[in-house]
Amino acid sequence: MLRHAIEGRTMPRLVDHAERRLAIIGAAWRLIAARGIDSTNMRDLAREAGYTNGALSHYFSGKNEILRASFEHVFDATSARIERSVGARRGLPALRRLCREVMPETEETLLEARIAVSLWQRALNDPYMASVNAQALDTWRAQMVEYLRQARDDGEIGDVDEVLYANLLMTTMVGLQVTGVLDPQSSAASQEAMINLILDGAKAAFPPGRHTKVNR
Repeated sequence: MLRHAIEGRTMPRLVDHAERRLAIIGAAWRLIAARGIDSTNMRDLAREAGYTNGALSHYFSGKNEILRASFEHVFDATSARIERSVGARRGLPALRRLCREVMPETEETLLEARIAVSLWQRALNDPYMASVNAQALDTWRAQMVEYLRQARDDGEIGDVDEVLYANLLMTTMVGLQVTGVLDPQSSAASQEAMINLILDGAKAAFPPGRHTKVNR
């Protein structure tokens, strides 16, 4: 009984702490996207998040920790969205869903791309951020390899090197994130066309006499 009473008192404080950290990360996202990393300081972060400067120390030790958490949250948010979007799909339909959630096709994914691109340079000299980036890319790459294998088993593509195609897709999506941030002419249609071009090559890799199945 006592344990339950204690849990009943402490749980709201734990949830509130996590929610406030997310609110601060959201404020950091907005400022980084609008001003860049160097022009984002703790005073402005506190004001944007609705706290005093000193209050931020209850949730983060300093700007560097906020930047690390912001970078990590980009990948967490994308991975969660991929899981929801893919659902029970497999093969090419699943692969296309994954690609769409990484590419900067919407306001949400473009904002994430702005944060990621802004923080990549810092990740070059920050082992923790470099590890976060590598782990996310490895996870998405492994998912793409699995979906390509499913597509091959289902007769949607030919006998291709799934790892090579997954690397090609990943490199393309990372490039599209940079292009989406820097080139206002970049569009969802052009991004989709590039992914389709890669997948068309996989579909064309059938031996003579074999044909692909119709996409679901």
